[in-house]
Amino acid sequence: MRELMRRLSFSDRVSDGSGSGGVPRGCVPVLVCDGGEEGERFVVRVEALRHPSFAALLEMAAQEFGYKQEGVLRVPCDVRHFKDVLAAASSPRSRN
Repeated sequence: MRELMRRLSFSDRVSDGSGSGGVPRGCVPVLVCDGGEEGERFVVRVEALRHPSFAALLEMAAQEFGYKQEGVLRVPCDVRHFKDVLAAASSPRSRN
């Protein structure tokens, strides 16, 4: 998992090929896709990915797409579920 996070946050700007510009340092572009849909793009702070609530999502991503993803991190889950996990990881209580 550390290798995946290093690969995804290796520079000041990471281009995901969408033409929408770079991602700020300390952040990772994430594409959340459930099934055959195109998905929704998020920019997530690396600290949030380290939260235990993300462990299952990162494992699902590794199982589906492998550990050597580059650029955008693809996560195969429901967007609503991803937003719930992101909110939990970003809450002030989760940092204590």
